[in-house]
Amino acid sequence: MSQAITRSAYANIGDAQVHYRYAGGAGHAVVCFHQTPLSSRMYERALPYLGRNLRAFAFDTPGYGGSTPLTGEPTVAGFARQMVEAIDAIGLARVAVCGFATGSAVAAEVARQIGDRATHLILSGTPVLSEARMKMFADRLGEPNLSDAGDHLQQVWDSRVENFGRGGDLEQVQMAVSETLRVYDRYHWGLLAVSRYDLRATLRGSNLPALFITAEHDKLAAENREAAQLVKDAREIVMAGALPQVCWTDPKRYAEEVVRFIGAP
Repeated sequence: MSQAITRSAYANIGDAQVHYRYAGGAGHAVVCFHQTPLSSRMYERALPYLGRNLRAFAFDTPGYGGSTPLTGEPTVAGFARQMVEAIDAIGLARVAVCGFATGSAVAAEVARQIGDRATHLILSGTPVLSEARMKMFADRLGEPNLSDAGDHLQQVWDSRVENFGRGGDLEQVQMAVSETLRVYDRYHWGLLAVSRYDLRATLRGSNLPALFITAEHDKLAAENREAAQLVKDAREIVMAGALPQVCWTDPKRYAEEVVRFIGAP
């Protein structure tokens, strides 16, 4: 079966715009939220596979990619509210919700906000982080600090290499670096928002069918396993040998697991 074509569009919500990528014209709708400081581009390899059986949408969360930044303090609830408005603007009634890393927190909050309209929850790298682990990731990311010598460019490159593992996919690192630099002045917003959000409480309160996809070599593999224990009757699959951001590094397998879980034809 040929892959579905991926396209881009904008949802207009009041004075703001939300950029998104999408593929597929039939089947159950699934909405996907990315790891920050990246964008929906991290799903660009998976969308053509998801679109074979589903109507798949990957959104740029506020302030990332091509989406308008939030006004005021960045919060997970604020990110999610704007995503719900975008879902409504596109005309999606009932949706499965996917997320990676900080996008998993946004996905969980979107599912909470839309209630019965959410049908499934599919999370990876779920950031149920201890204070020490949160500080480690914050220190690795650093604060925006422009340098006329270009030192900030090397810092962003080094932080992304550290995130994905040395000797990994250089195209993945390049994608992550370019998306980070695109929003350099606010690239830390997502991590700040997650650090102030009670993700454990949201997961404990969820009654959705939930699938946790754990990539063996993901830096947040342990946290994803912990998060799976918080949701009643959740399923977890561990992808042996899989690298971080499996929607990018093994998109076909990721899409197969998502489609199988949702039960699309």
